[in-house]
Amino acid sequence: MSSGMTPEEIAFEEAAKASLTLNQNLNLGTFILASGTDALLCGVMVTQMMEYWTYSAHDRKFNKGCVLITTTSSLGATIFIIVLMFKLFVYDFGKYTPFAAIPDLTYMCISDIVPSTATQLFFTHRAYKLMGRSKTLGLIIIAMILVSVAGAIGFPITQEMYHKNKSEAILNSKIALTYCWLSGALGADVLITASIMWGLWKSKTGWKETDKTVKRLIRVMVETQLPPTILLIVFFIFVFGYSDYYLDIYPLYTPSKPPVVHVLTETNVQSDGQQGIPHKGQAKPRYLNENDHFSPRRQPAKDPLELDDDSIELDVIPTLDEEHRAVELEDRDSSHKMDYMDNSSRTGLTDKRK
Repeated sequence: MSSGMTPEEIAFEEAAKASLTLNQNLNLGTFILASGTDALLCGVMVTQMMEYWTYSAHDRKFNKGCVLITTTSSLGATIFIIVLMFKLFVYDFGKYTPFAAIPDLTYMCISDIVPSTATQLFFTHRAYKLMGRSKTLGLIIIAMILVSVAGAIGFPITQEMYHKNKSEAILNSKIALTYCWLSGALGADVLITASIMWGLWKSKTGWKETDKTVKRLIRVMVETQLPPTILLIVFFIFVFGYSDYYLDIYPLYTPSKPPVVHVLTETNVQSDGQQGIPHKGQAKPRYLNENDHFSPRRQPAKDPLELDDDSIELDVIPTLDEEHRAVELEDRDSSHKMDYMDNSSRTGLTDKRK
């Protein structure tokens, strides 16, 4: 293993081995568990994406664009993880240096920030509308997103600079950008979630079915938003609290999937409501499609006497306005006739006595 290596490279290999084998099961197991979790969530994402594209023919272009960006970038992150795992455990098997210096891993934040930003913009637009189109709220959330994006882009740049020049100032800049990346994303997620939940809660009308739908949307929001938020908090703890271990690999590998699953879950729930998909054994309602033509004429069933269809249809189809006017004229005529009719009282109290 030491053939062809300089004394500096040998010393670095020994230091990397000592660091990795300090808790080898935990450190190596984190890589396997993180890649497995990402693969599992990728399967969930693909399944939900197929369902979305089945029912999204009439969805807005904004929603389609967000789904396309998030799924494509997240799928690219999965491919990147597979390549990196082959590099660590196949091509460089038996070496410890690749685990200590993983220059490619620093660019994972770029692949993670793309679906995260698209997801946050998607739900920022929803929070903006639910909160009465509050421009202040929208500007605050967008500012947090920009801080997160700047930190994610600046982190790999300062990392490369730190490898070339072991400067204390560059190290502090890298730590500050890491704080900006994670804190900006976490603040935006919390504010978006709180705004949407508050807007949904205020939209309750008192009607049973409407309130039931609102509660269902709130539950879906909580269930899908909690995982990425918790993952960011765990990332914070692992990066700054357990820097001697490789525990931060798990939240670094997997954060691209929960936001995408969140977006697809929300859009699929919305599509289910628009398509009238039944829940809990309820009957699916019948909706008119674009190719269906509505006619006020009754569609006659097949008659056993084989009468002509035209013989039982009206020659002139009255409209609702014509029928309404006909009823009014009939009521007026009947009331007018009442004045001249000899209507005898049934009790005899109002009859004129002769």
